[in-house]
Amino acid sequence: MKIFLILIIINSFQLAAQEKNYFYQIKDFDQNYSQNTIISRFLHSVGFRYYWATEGLREKDLEYKPSETGINSRETLEHIYGLSIMINNGLNNKSIIRSKSYPDLSFAELREKTLNNLKSGIDKINSFTDSDYIDNKIIIGDMKFDLYNLFHGPISDALYHTGQIVVFRRASGNPIPKGVNHFMGIKM
Repeated sequence: MKIFLILIIINSFQLAAQEKNYFYQIKDFDQNYSQNTIISRFLHSVGFRYYWATEGLREKDLEYKPSETGINSRETLEHIYGLSIMINNGLNNKSIIRSKSYPDLSFAELREKTLNNLKSGIDKINSFTDSDYIDNKIIIGDMKFDLYNLFHGPISDALYHTGQIVVFRRASGNPIPKGVNHFMGIKM
């Protein structure tokens, strides 16, 4: 009977671990520092921060904006979603055509699609070869840019705006969940 009980408990822990989103915590460190692992980890950090910045947002939080002329949290999340599309398209050598807004998406869909784009970007980077870094371009109209423009462009912008969501939700009375440790990449 004790063994059966122990097996049920272990199985419960395994199921709980499987149900957590990929970005619930940052994956364990890789043993090498290749281009792929560094960029992958950086994107995972963006996803981790976004995941916790958006976890448990309420309608009141989505409507919050710091001033009459500013944009609200929902509009900021739509912008981050557009940035995640840019990141993903840039890594896949696809042309970038951005929409100004995504009003047809619910908050849950917007969040899920943003996280999925970041996860797809990580998966793509993990399969990159050295030539992919040279051959892949960020394509905007007739212009082509180096892949590394993703860092000071949409990746940095996504981090910046994710920080805004954290500030906005705090101002609307709903700070991020307790125990999120950005330095360690875990929730304690």
